[in-house]
Amino acid sequence: MFIMLAVIACLAGVLAILVVSEILWKYKILRGEYNRKFVHIAVGIFVAFWPWLISWRAIQVIALLMLVVNLFDRRPIFHSNAPVQRRTYGNILYAVAILLCSMLTDQKIFFALAIFHLSVADGLAAIVGEKLHKRWGYKIFHYTKTVIGTMAFWLVSVFILGIGLLFARDLIGYHQYTVLILGLPPILAILENAGGFWGTDNILVPLAVLSALSLAA
Repeated sequence: MFIMLAVIACLAGVLAILVVSEILWKYKILRGEYNRKFVHIAVGIFVAFWPWLISWRAIQVIALLMLVVNLFDRRPIFHSNAPVQRRTYGNILYAVAILLCSMLTDQKIFFALAIFHLSVADGLAAIVGEKLHKRWGYKIFHYTKTVIGTMAFWLVSVFILGIGLLFARDLIGYHQYTVLILGLPPILAILENAGGFWGTDNILVPLAVLSALSLAA
């Protein structure tokens, strides 16, 4: 009974974020890419804590439901899911990333750090890049990236790892901690740039985080 209530609470939390995004859109507070990234970041932060609330199997079931909804959501109910001008499968791969991360690790903190990169680091980089792409933009695979956006991703990654790995002291030693903080963010920034086409960075980045942490443990 408790497990079922926890799953319902998680689904209700995602729905609440979507409703808030719709309110923000209606009152012209956040629109377009900013509204999409609000949902991208908020849902990701919420999902990162799911292992402490529900079982891995429950996370996988919810991720599958999210995947099905995104696959067949031809007429989006919420503006945050409305089609963008570029070709992307970001929403679909976002759900796939959550599913794969929940299947590939049983370490709650590793899952959380991977999802934080998927949502917060990637989302903030996109927001910064959206504001400054005209002056600081460059092209990779015909997709516009920015120096400032990439640096924002790098710095946020350092912050996520620097704080998050403190909660993995029983898994990650001091030497591994130092190597991860110094070496992993630039690699992830490269993957975030290279995976910009069709939203594949939503898969590449969290799986790279998970792989690095698992190897270091």
